[in-house]
Amino acid sequence: GTGRQLTATMKTVHKVLSAIRRRAMNIGPEYPDINHLLHELRGQALERLEFGAEHLVSVGCAGRWYFDWIEERFGKVAHHTGVEFYSPRPEDLPSNCSWIANTAGNMPEIFDASADVVISGQNVEHLWPDEVTGFFLESHRILKDGGKLIIDSPNRLVTRAIGWSHPEHTVEFSPDEAVELCTLAGLEVEKIEGIWLTIDPETKHPLPFEEMSRFGPWPQHKRTSAALGDPENSFIWWIVAAKTERKPDPEKLSKRMSEIFAAAWPERLARTKTLIGKDSSDGKWMSSQGATGVLLFGPYTPLKKGSYSATCLIRVAKIPEDTQRILCSCDVVGGDPLEVFHQREVAGADLLPDLENEISLPFVLDKTTFGIQFRMITQQPVEIYCAREVRLDAAATEDAASCANPEDRNLPTP
Repeated sequence: GTGRQLTATMKTVHKVLSAIRRRAMNIGPEYPDINHLLHELRGQALERLEFGAEHLVSVGCAGRWYFDWIEERFGKVAHHTGVEFYSPRPEDLPSNCSWIANTAGNMPEIFDASADVVISGQNVEHLWPDEVTGFFLESHRILKDGGKLIIDSPNRLVTRAIGWSHPEHTVEFSPDEAVELCTLAGLEVEKIEGIWLTIDPETKHPLPFEEMSRFGPWPQHKRTSAALGDPENSFIWWIVAAKTERKPDPEKLSKRMSEIFAAAWPERLARTKTLIGKDSSDGKWMSSQGATGVLLFGPYTPLKKGSYSATCLIRVAKIPEDTQRILCSCDVVGGDPLEVFHQREVAGADLLPDLENEISLPFVLDKTTFGIQFRMITQQPVEIYCAREVRLDAAATEDAASCANPEDRNLPTP
């Protein structure tokens, strides 16, 4: 017993001395990649909370590790309810935990005013508009008076600026939009912080997103501390809101959510990239400059089950003499493993010189599919211009209630 106590004491001393050394040298611990750092910073935000809970509800808990993480960083609670639709129930849940297989916007199994805290971490950006509205309304319903909603998510002001995409994200929200949605749901924001400064607040230029340097003008510890008071320039915003006596306004909440989505969705589709291209002066077109290869790919977005038509805009200054020669191919791909949903080869005869030529790519998805990409690949050393934004139109789809796959419920047409 004495030996184990001594070992534990030595470990504690070593941990304290290491922390003092890092602080003295103005460096942070090593992290394998940016995702590990962000996860650690979110855990630290949980530890800074000054309240506990008897009943805690986690929305979007993806495994046993999540329950362990909450207990380690927030503290053990008498009753921890996890709500998750897309991951299977862990077989080894702790005795104080329960599992509800349902979506974020639909939690009828939880009684009114029964939860002290609702946590939704990195979740709302995965939802479609009616699910977001449902989530906020359900959070207000299940919280006790004065109960807290803890929510964090990537900041669209930043993801847009750095062209960052996640294959399962619909749209992200700005900090102001998140506060507005909370208010319309009858919640009052008590705290808003940032996690990982990604835009220089003075120059407004993006900082290297994955750079966790110990030195330089923006070392890791400085980016971490500066983010706390600057959510607008941080990659993640972190909000703590309390349930008030003010009733939610479902109509205004739904309308505002639709407005946000309508404005953000086209920009989401424009987050394309290039391997060989050069941006035009207005940033809306890319030129191959006669190189062959992938001129356009992305934006890695989810789409629900349904019928669609993607339209790429292509422009060439001069059509080769051999008009039957294939100049490029356009396709729609996605899923894991990668699947081709439509592919079209474009010859010189299909294009008119010095005009915006529309290349239509109709396709059908039989289930919700993640990581959808639109690609344009040049095959001849001819200068070709391609618009960065791909227009996406949705055809008539089955009614959501009749979808064969339960995962397609409540997913409106973009």
